[in-house]
Amino acid sequence: MKLIINQILEYIQENIFLLDLKVEDIAEHFRYDKYYFSSEFKKITGFSLNEYISSLRSAKAIDLINEKGSVIDIQTSVGYSSSGTFSNVFKKYTGSSPQQYKNEMDYIYNAVKTFEESENNKVEYFQDISESYCNVDVEVPDNLKNGIIFIGLFHTPIPNHKPISGLVTKRNKNNKLKNIPKGDYYLLVCAINSTDGLLSYFNLKNCLRGRVEEKLSFPDDTKNEYTVRLRPPIPEDPPILINLAKLLVSSLRKNHNVE
Repeated sequence: MKLIINQILEYIQENIFLLDLKVEDIAEHFRYDKYYFSSEFKKITGFSLNEYISSLRSAKAIDLINEKGSVIDIQTSVGYSSSGTFSNVFKKYTGSSPQQYKNEMDYIYNAVKTFEESENNKVEYFQDISESYCNVDVEVPDNLKNGIIFIGLFHTPIPNHKPISGLVTKRNKNNKLKNIPKGDYYLLVCAINSTDGLLSYFNLKNCLRGRVEEKLSFPDDTKNEYTVRLRPPIPEDPPILINLAKLLVSSLRKNHNVE
């Protein structure tokens, strides 16, 4: 199955918006037992099939959120028959309901632009107090000018939840993630060019991204120094769903120790 994982990801992406597409439908297409298929898919990718399907649908909903008039229109366009399920899944992965997301966009965009133009170089986010840490250098293409870089540790390779420890920064070197609780995490990085386009801070499908391929274990990881090279997205990449702009704004409110 590992040899055809890109074909499987492509098939899911092409059929994701069929109403109530189920795991067994995908497994049957590739002639696998659904339980074996689900287990192997998670082993290979690091995330479950249901999580991947829900994440793709939520990413498409972000695309549509300013184009369609109602939550019902968006819901059916991304493959949900239940408005409650759609709203709950979208809020789980982005932190806001679809309507809240739309209502918050202008305010959050203006706050991010204020941060871009300020003298603050970083804003930290963490959930726990711990002595574990790691330093991250980021290599970016020459065409990234005055961009904002998001660095975080996540439970899965899909950034669809708040980072366990995270940092929003304007600098490439010596970025320290602090207070990392005991556990195994994926180190993910993305960057957004400074822009006047509001949607660029919410629809992240075209942003630069990179990661450390292996899962990191804290406090057992003794390396603590990582370099992540950013690249343009490729079709196999999972979507970036967390509302990074909102996370930045909420962290600015709580964290007065910015530099």
